[in-house]
Amino acid sequence: MAPSKSKLLVFIAGLAGTRHADAASAQLFQSAGTNGDRLARKADLPLVSDFEFSGPTIEISKDSTDQAIQGFGGAFTEASALVFKSLPADKQQKVLDLYFGPYGIGYTLGRVHMNSCDFSPKSYSFDDVDDDFSLAHFDNGVSHDTEAMIPLILAAQDKVREANGAALKLIAAPWSPPAWMKTNGQMDGSDKPGLKDSCQAVWASYFSKWLSAYKACVYDAEQELQFLGEHLGPTLRADHPDVKIFIFDHNKDHVYDWAKALYADPRAQEYAAGVAFHWYSGDSFDHVASMHTDFPQAQLLATEATFERYRWRPGSTLVTGDWAFGEGYAHDIIGDLNAGATGWIDWNLFLNQDGGPNHVDNVCDAAILANTTSGEVFVHPQYYAMGHFSKYLVPGSKRLQTSRSNTPTYTGAMRPYGTCTADDGLEATSFLRPDGQIAVVVLNCADGDVAFKLKEGSAALHATIPGHGIQTYLFSSSSSEAFV
Repeated sequence: MAPSKSKLLVFIAGLAGTRHADAASAQLFQSAGTNGDRLARKADLPLVSDFEFSGPTIEISKDSTDQAIQGFGGAFTEASALVFKSLPADKQQKVLDLYFGPYGIGYTLGRVHMNSCDFSPKSYSFDDVDDDFSLAHFDNGVSHDTEAMIPLILAAQDKVREANGAALKLIAAPWSPPAWMKTNGQMDGSDKPGLKDSCQAVWASYFSKWLSAYKACVYDAEQELQFLGEHLGPTLRADHPDVKIFIFDHNKDHVYDWAKALYADPRAQEYAAGVAFHWYSGDSFDHVASMHTDFPQAQLLATEATFERYRWRPGSTLVTGDWAFGEGYAHDIIGDLNAGATGWIDWNLFLNQDGGPNHVDNVCDAAILANTTSGEVFVHPQYYAMGHFSKYLVPGSKRLQTSRSNTPTYTGAMRPYGTCTADDGLEATSFLRPDGQIAVVVLNCADGDVAFKLKEGSAALHATIPGHGIQTYLFSSSSSEAFV
């Protein structure tokens, strides 16, 4: 498929593949750092009439539903694409299947950078001719990205179609305008404001040209919303009416302020579908929840998370990764979903053995790493953590009310991103899937096993989650009727 036919955020159907649980039982899928389970299918657990239990309890209510899932996925960075391109053909198929294939973890979302990002070997844009306000020299063939990025995206699209007959949804993130549009004259870094006032209209046209062919730039809320309301919104609505625009795309600590500014601006809110955010400032789930409460019309999407390599604990290796990274992902996904997020996108799909390539030296871990010399592929804990959500909380699933009792809740100071300990207690989120099944994801970041009760209506089950474990339960939403 030609780059000009790529679509951003085109709706897709749900993932097929998991069978229904028996009428009075729940399927259980488990991963744990203590016993080697990795998305392992365990014995079904019987659903019985509710019973007295004094320990931790997770209760699900179907009385009302909340936001619907758009999907889960990762970023098609240039680094990921170059690592993928370096692999032997059989390993390329393996990693595509792991993420997107019929028996993989069901990724249906992707993120792609417009122009270079930090995980590019060097900075680049598609029009480097100074003061080309007509964009006469714009590379309409986006030739740089056709070398590696676009072939990877197209291969992933094929796998998603093979898995469920649908399309991959992409969200595009502009890292930086060309250097000649910026006040500092370079793509890396920014002054404030980053974009020249004289370049607002041409930058909006650049978006449209990039979309047709296929932020290191600092804004404050007022500048971004003015650009959206007066330039970007009208341009994309005219040229690409099917494209959705999400504002912000930065850390959660200030996300509410931007949402508040958006919905106080009648021009900008007309063109915005919602708000995108990252995890690097820590949990801040209350900020996401406040957005969802105060601006329920906004689609909220977590669009970037990763662990930098320096966070590896002693004993972590290229082969094993760090199990705490998987727990950190699950912790953040649960918190964001319970606060109102409609999906969650990991950062690099693939990186090499050095955590790159990267031209600003912030090397990171990824769910799949590859030794580009030997062709070996290493699946890290983040992959399995993502799978507990992406494989079972299929697009269109709607969040249910989930309450916890007799288990701790962390109330201390803000911690580094992706931190989860015994102080968080049992964490859980639940969704009603389009096929009528309920999916519940449970996380235990404590060292020891925890016995708990999972209750829905008049039915319940007695379960145990291992230390540092993640579990997904699937059962029929009508199963409780047998116990009324």
